[in-house]
Amino acid sequence: MDEKTFLCCIEAIKSSDVAIQEDAANAIAALTEERWLPQILHHLNDANPLVRRVMLWTLRNYTGKISYPQFLAYLHDPDMAVREAALLLFMEGEKPACDALVAAVSSENEELQFSAVQALGQFRRPEAIDPLIQAAGAKNPDIREVAVLSLGVYSEKRVIPLLLASLKDEPQIRLAALEGLRGRELSPEDIVTVLECLRDTDFPEIRAAAVAVLGPLVPEEFTEDPSPQVRRVVASVVASQKLLAKLCGDTDASVRMAAAESLGKLEELQEDVLLPLLTDSVPGVRRAAVTALASSRRPDVVAALIDRLHDPKPGVQAAAATVLGEIGGDEVVAALTEASKSGNVILRGITKNALNAALKK
Repeated sequence: MDEKTFLCCIEAIKSSDVAIQEDAANAIAALTEERWLPQILHHLNDANPLVRRVMLWTLRNYTGKISYPQFLAYLHDPDMAVREAALLLFMEGEKPACDALVAAVSSENEELQFSAVQALGQFRRPEAIDPLIQAAGAKNPDIREVAVLSLGVYSEKRVIPLLLASLKDEPQIRLAALEGLRGRELSPEDIVTVLECLRDTDFPEIRAAAVAVLGPLVPEEFTEDPSPQVRRVVASVVASQKLLAKLCGDTDASVRMAAAESLGKLEELQEDVLLPLLTDSVPGVRRAAVTALASSRRPDVVAALIDRLHDPKPGVQAAAATVLGEIGGDEVVAALTEASKSGNVILRGITKNALNAALKK
């Protein structure tokens, strides 16, 4: 490629013809010779966001030959696709790119600081933790929020005290901290701190997030929380047959659905609790109950599953066919044979596959 061809490619990238754009972009993105670097850097200032994006893509071929601080501004470019390309450039830049981001955390430019903190959450490099902890104390709540979110992806135990301390911050920051605490091994004292979030009567989403952190340790009383969002999370994390049976009768369909899914994961199947859900008024609940009963071989359950082959909703019919295919037996084979005549092409294919599986049982 010569300089004239390069400039023609730049203009072609601005074309309204997608095929022409793509060919030109691919031609430039394939450049690796250092002599093109000044041109690439020059066109990073182009008013066309697609040109800026292609230049950032191409710069990934020049790792080790570029200085990353000059690209920080593109992390908060007005165009989202340009921001994504800039983030990818930094992600592939390893330590030099990470060092540039770490330095930017101390910038007086809040927009730059925000972008740097957000990007560091993608690196998962130990040297990013201290700058992120520093940013979590920023005056700007948006920066604190993204710093806490970024810290949440680091598995190191030393981020736990910061996440716990953030539970006393503004609502969106408390939510970010709770998200970061999910799945971590917490001390009894840490658990007490999380439990305090369950007292937040103003923000049910915070109570729900706290339930997700606590898991099976959530107090039984929260099966009656006024918010279905909270009860739904309770249904997804508890392992108590008694509590799940209670939640299967909840007034909110999403709670019943979550409870049915959780019951299906328990070693001891609760057929008598799940059977009534096969005729629930909400299709999603019926489908969840069908799936939860997949390991049952009780005659009355099998008969009820066969009935679901005639459910008004194709999704429930498909789930029932799949489950019955794993059960097998003469009664099931006969029912699937009849159901495989469905006029719905997709459903017919699923049912035939289930029938083939049943015939092998």
